[in-house]
Amino acid sequence: MSRPETVHRVDPTRVAWRRAGDEVVVLDTDRSVYFGLDRCGALLWQRLVGGATQRELVTVLVADAAVDRDRASADVAAFLDDLRRHGLLPGP
Repeated sequence: MSRPETVHRVDPTRVAWRRAGDEVVVLDTDRSVYFGLDRCGALLWQRLVGGATQRELVTVLVADAAVDRDRASADVAAFLDDLRRHGLLPGP
């Protein structure tokens, strides 16, 4: 029996965000720090607001950014790690 994948979700009590064209601006309300996400980061962020697995994020990135699955997987892992490091995504 396989274990279900972790669903990652941003902490809505800690952030406020707005879409600005193809980008997203995120405010860490605890530290009053702004983050700017490019088009691909914005795409992933919007999925994380509702909750998404790492596999789902990779699939979305492959479809949208036309990158191979290995590159997308590495990019998604780094993105999730960055969000955790800044406290915007709870740890696993």
